[in-house]
Amino acid sequence: MAISKWTGELDLTFKHDGTRTVNGKTYYQGGLKVLRPTYLNGSPHPTMFLINLGGGFVDGDRYRTAIHFEPRAHAVLTTQGATIVFKTLEDKVEQYQTFHLEDEAFMEYISDPIIGYTHARFYQHNRFHLSSTASMFYTDILTPGYDQEGKPFNYHYLQLLNEIYVDDQLVVYDHLKLDTQKNKVTDIGYMEGFTHMEACFYMSPGVNQKVVEAVQEVVQPFMLEDCRVGVTLLPTSGLTFRILAHSTGAIQEVINAVHQFVMTTYHEEDAQFLRKY
Repeated sequence: MAISKWTGELDLTFKHDGTRTVNGKTYYQGGLKVLRPTYLNGSPHPTMFLINLGGGFVDGDRYRTAIHFEPRAHAVLTTQGATIVFKTLEDKVEQYQTFHLEDEAFMEYISDPIIGYTHARFYQHNRFHLSSTASMFYTDILTPGYDQEGKPFNYHYLQLLNEIYVDDQLVVYDHLKLDTQKNKVTDIGYMEGFTHMEACFYMSPGVNQKVVEAVQEVVQPFMLEDCRVGVTLLPTSGLTFRILAHSTGAIQEVINAVHQFVMTTYHEEDAQFLRKY
């Protein structure tokens, strides 16, 4: 049997059986695993926890995830805990994630933070392929990690590349790289004095400027000295919002508020409570 080039691999499929969404094909090996689906609070949509078995990413790790939602499938995905990127003195860590959402499918993906420790180099490439009738709510959080001398931003770089395709047409190309070796990431135009960042994409057929304005009202109470939020309409049926803050907790409060508002207002159901600490 050939040895995989990947440190960890995960393949998941969801399908609707006429009554509820069920987990179909599941494959994992190496450093990635997924727990069995749980139907929280009587929901017809499964919640699944994605796990990194190694406790963190190290020099040269390569991870691949592919998740497929068949028509009308709806599932909630979350990580079991934060993704820790330890020092990568020889080679960066790379993670490739692909998501396919067919007609009327819905993916809620609420991840824990990606934490870059001293000298960490991390690259994540996401590709989302959506039908024009599909929906998704996806989040990523970037935070600085432990440093022996207590200095902030001692990771080398954290890099996120997101491509969103709707009906096979590229509609969003979002490239974020926080490189502490080339730029002062605390400056204006980068983190602007903050330490933690979040990026969220909400895609759904009904998203328009009115939805953006409604979400702006939801986040307004959080716009304090220790938190900044920007909400932008995408050039298709979707929006993105970014959060700058000084703690993961502050970011998660905003995410929870927006997630709950979106689910109750536009999808007529409550968001699942996924806090793990």
